[in-house]
Amino acid sequence: MSENRPDLSTLTGPQLVRAFLAEFDKPRTSPAERAAFFDFKARVFAAIAERGANPDAARAAARARVARDRLLAQTDTANGGEA
Repeated sequence: MSENRPDLSTLTGPQLVRAFLAEFDKPRTSPAERAAFFDFKARVFAAIAERGANPDAARAAARARVARDRLLAQTDTANGGEA
């Protein structure tokens, strides 16, 4: 992900939204790619929630983390690991 910066705190609110939208429609074929997207989504929405005490953004971040964790667990199971 080209816009997946380690430190999202330097971006403004509109920049965060643009970074998220730039990644939203990109094709993801593997569970690992989808998990990386959900991780990025969680970080974006967590940053938005942190700045404005926004409970909706906090819930979106939590849902993205659940989706990421579910994909990672499925990947681990498929690779012979334990879920």
